[in-house]
Amino acid sequence: MKFLKAIWKAILFIWTFAYRPDEAQLEDISEKQYLNIFVKGRTKEEIEKSYQKAWEAKNFEIENYWKRANYFWAFQVASFAGYFAVLGSDAYSSSPQVLYFVICIGFVTAFAWTFINKGSKTWQRHWEIHVDMLENEITGPLYKIITTQKTFSVSKINEIVSRFIIAIWLVIGTKYFSDHLTFKWSGIKNIDVLVLLSSVATIYFIVAMYFGYGRGRFGNRKVKLYGRKFHTDK
Repeated sequence: MKFLKAIWKAILFIWTFAYRPDEAQLEDISEKQYLNIFVKGRTKEEIEKSYQKAWEAKNFEIENYWKRANYFWAFQVASFAGYFAVLGSDAYSSSPQVLYFVICIGFVTAFAWTFINKGSKTWQRHWEIHVDMLENEITGPLYKIITTQKTFSVSKINEIVSRFIIAIWLVIGTKYFSDHLTFKWSGIKNIDVLVLLSSVATIYFIVAMYFGYGRGRFGNRKVKLYGRKFHTDK
């Protein structure tokens, strides 16, 4: 009985890790309500403190955005280097699966890069909105008044590049299958179990990033607090 329960828990974990139907439990806040919370009845010093926190957090998110971008650029450079290294080595002819493992690593990290770009941009925009809402009371509309009507979005172009990398890995993966699989009317021959398992794992973790554990849902968070005991020598 305990063994069956353990199996059931494992199945539930695998399923909920990849897919969670939970929705965000958030309330709409109007501009008037926002100003009542952060502006009305507060001193200028208190408003300025909130404004400075929002500005610092915005800059912090921008800095982290590019740190994360550099982190995933390093992953992609390493993945492409590994791909061409394996492709030109003797190991490719004897164990072509190694090349496919590298493709899967590049594919998953390229998707992760794209999703993290979007998540980082969301938090950056979050703090920019706070700055927009509070700055009238501190500096005037300094951040909202701009000098051009149209420009290029650095973060969006970075996101486009990350999606382009996904497309490159997809093409490389397609080439691998075209080189190593034989398609006939009766079905597919020469199915490699290791390649099949790698493909399933790749799809599973990408789905988990988008639909499951990787999603921030802002639910009604339950928190438990615990006190750590201590004593003196006396």
